[in-house]
Amino acid sequence: MTSRSFYRNFSDASPKGLLYLCLLGGLMLITYAAVTLNTLFLAIAVGLPLVFLLLIGIIKNPIWSYVLAATIFCYFHAIYRYANVPGLSGILDIVLFLCFLILLVNTAYDHSAVPWMNAVNALTVTYVIWMLYCLFSLLSPYTEFHNPITSRGVFVSVPLTYVLSSILMCTTKRLKVTLFLLGLFIITVAIKAAIQKYRWFDAAETRYLVETNSWTTHLLSSGVRYFSLYSDAGSFGPGMAMFTVIFCLLAAIAKQYKAKVFCLIIAALACFGMFLSGTRGAIVVPFGGLLLYTLISRNLRLMLASVFVGSLVFVFFYFTDLGEGNSYISRMRTAFRPMEDASFNVRLINQGAMAYYLRDKPLGVGVGGWLLDEKNLVSNNQRLLPGDSYYVDIWIQNGIVGLCLYIGILAFILIYSSYLLMFRIKNDQLRQILAALLCGVFGMWLSGYVGRSMGTQPNQFIIAMFLAFVLNGPYMDKQLRKDEILI
Repeated sequence: MTSRSFYRNFSDASPKGLLYLCLLGGLMLITYAAVTLNTLFLAIAVGLPLVFLLLIGIIKNPIWSYVLAATIFCYFHAIYRYANVPGLSGILDIVLFLCFLILLVNTAYDHSAVPWMNAVNALTVTYVIWMLYCLFSLLSPYTEFHNPITSRGVFVSVPLTYVLSSILMCTTKRLKVTLFLLGLFIITVAIKAAIQKYRWFDAAETRYLVETNSWTTHLLSSGVRYFSLYSDAGSFGPGMAMFTVIFCLLAAIAKQYKAKVFCLIIAALACFGMFLSGTRGAIVVPFGGLLLYTLISRNLRLMLASVFVGSLVFVFFYFTDLGEGNSYISRMRTAFRPMEDASFNVRLINQGAMAYYLRDKPLGVGVGGWLLDEKNLVSNNQRLLPGDSYYVDIWIQNGIVGLCLYIGILAFILIYSSYLLMFRIKNDQLRQILAALLCGVFGMWLSGYVGRSMGTQPNQFIIAMFLAFVLNGPYMDKQLRKDEILI
């Protein structure tokens, strides 16, 4: 029997028949486990049929494997924290590979089932260029053997994420479902952040703060920084700021009453999470997003509203002392007065020292490497000078040449995406929705100067997903009438 005929027989199998078969097999296993009083075997017997049915559904519908991957990425740090199992990050690579394998299986059955051509776009092509540069940087004499292994995301998870997102995030139905599911995700992280604030950290979170020494950056005299289900407050804050600007814009765009209310609620919860994080650099995300939106939205009313809201917030933080008694507002206000902020001045001093040490290393110290001192020692665990942001990390590992290349790639993607939105998409609401997603991504890119949030999960996965939707915009536009309403 050929693989094609096998897949056809498997795909055409009766779901009811498979269900009865799984139930019969499960009952036999449960009976055996009950007779032998084997608790572990009983748990496996109960769960195995459900897992089998889930696998059948995923193989027949590849999008579900992507949804599963997205769910794991969104909640991974919470899973890692509560499981407390070392090396669990390998699951992320495995689930992405399985998702890719399922696409291949579907393609073997029906060559037209998977739109592989969507994988060739500005995001994936430019990343190939970046990955080639990173491979070249492995030749650096400062690169140790374990460096590329610990940075395998550059060569495995990131390109897989870009390809899978570009292929699967290509319909307006999936766009609407994605926004709804992200809204549910924001609800869960907002609830968890509220629990941390009003009921304090649980045992697993306390262990994490102590074992990773993160209490020094989260339990501050100026106020506690909460991190919800994210890895840390520095990742949580900008992530919530991105959702704040996106769902605020979506609320203004929405024509349907229920969609408008939903987006307003999600935006409020995301803003609540942003302030609870106490991350000052998060404030650049909504400001950057609104700035870009005024340039590409082609909607005069929303442009004026964005300028008005942005100006109002700037005046509140920069020219007034209102709300200074609130530690979160006070902490955010320091982002508007950076030269008066001690940590910002320390950042500038560290970057000056980095420039001195890297002056004769235009290609950096290699992927995964860290410059330790003037003797050119490389270490991942001990760093004399911390790489305090995503772009500084790129600078250290890939040098000034790599940093310029990376920023150039981001600029190209931004300009090309803006071109698509302004001139290639005819449906007005689709253009506005995708513009909101791009503005959120742009805000996250700006935050890369003051933190690592754009390179941490789930932010990195969500950014890839949003960019895939934007770049697939012309493809989705063909599925719509010019005046069709989405939300």
